[in-house]
Parts: sequence; structure tokens; C-alpha cells
Amino acid sequence: MSPTDYTLLKKIKSGDRPAFMLLYDRYWDSLYSFVFVRTRDKEITEEILQNLWVKLLEHTDTIQTDDSESAKGYLLRHLHYRIIDFYNSHKKTPPTLSIDEFDIPHEIDTADTDYFEILEENEISALLLMIDEVVSRLPSTEQQVYDMRIRKNMSVSETAEALGLSNKTVSNKLSRALGEIREQLNPEYQSSKKLVSILFLMEILTRY
Repeated sequence: MSPTDYTLLKKIKSGDRPAFMLLYDRYWDSLYSFVFVRTRDKEITEEILQNLWVKLLEHTDTIQTDDSESAKGYLLRHLHYRIIDFYNSHKKTPPTLSIDEFDIPHEIDTADTDYFEILEENEISALLLMIDEVVSRLPSTEQQVYDMRIRKNMSVSETAEALGLSNKTVSNKLSRALGEIREQLNPEYQSSKKLVSILFLMEILTRY
């Protein structure tokens, strides 16, 4: 049985990153469609959604769930108001679609609505194990940077101070580590949207 959003949010609050990945994967596609159909702008859509996930990480306690322990209603309402903010800031007339109108028009490109495949919990675990195996073969300093930034949730400054490196060097080494992960993972994932989603999550998580 899949964990409820409420359960995942509790785990996320305690620093459980696989729980964050599960919640992210559960809603990314539908939330992307919800925003894109109203903005018709891929970059704005991704920016609004990225801000949502950052909010979720920073203020997990503010994310509300309904009687079925689902956060979907809250997430949609949050995005609804962020879309209005977007139109206000650009002095455009907002769309007349209400928050309840969630049918996706056929003319939207599949590449925009079908953002990536759904990941099952066991797939996430398997993929993370593969990533750990790749990391174990990286140069020592890159392993340390990855461990501190991704696993231990240390900031760039904290990692730089611990390793006696500059902030820029830490960022560069993490970037190289992520690139190496992309190159060395099993062919099954190299061209998969699944890998894109995991690496995107890592890039968000490196800030926290």
C-alpha cells in the first residue's frame, strides 16, 4: 500500500529524501500540466513548480492535507495563487480557468505534459543503490563533497570549510559528480526521464 501524503510529509520533515522523491514523483506530472495549461510558458511553469518544491522543503509544516491525507488540494490552491501572481507581475489578463477545471487541452505537446515516467518505490530504491555504487568509484574529494552535500544535507559553505575548499570548488565537484552519475549508470536509465527526475531532485536538494 502506498504511503499517504501525510505520512510522506512527516518523513520529509525528518529529512527522509526518498519520501520527498516519492511525493515529488506522485504529483509532478499533474502539477506541471495544471500550471502549463494556464501559463503556456515552459520556463515559467518550471520556475513556479521549483519554488513549490523549495517551499515544501523549507516549510513542510505548512503543507495541509485533507481527510484522506492527500495534499493535492493544497498544492493546487498554492499553484493557483502563484499563477495569479505571475499574471499580475507581468500585467497580463489571467486565464478564466478556475482551480477545479483540470482538463488538459489536446493541443498541449506530449513532451510538456508527460514530463517523466512514474517511479515506483522499489525503482527509487534500486536507482539510489546504483547511484551509490557510482559514487563509490568517484575520486575521494568528489565522494566527500557528494556525501556532505547530498547525504548529510550540509550547505556549500559548511562543506567548503570542512574540506578546506572554496565554495566554487565544492559546487564544481558536485556538478562533476552528478555528471559522472549520469554517464555511468546502467543503460536502462541513461536516456530515461527517470534519471532526469532524480538528478533534478538532487539539484534542488543540494541547496538544503
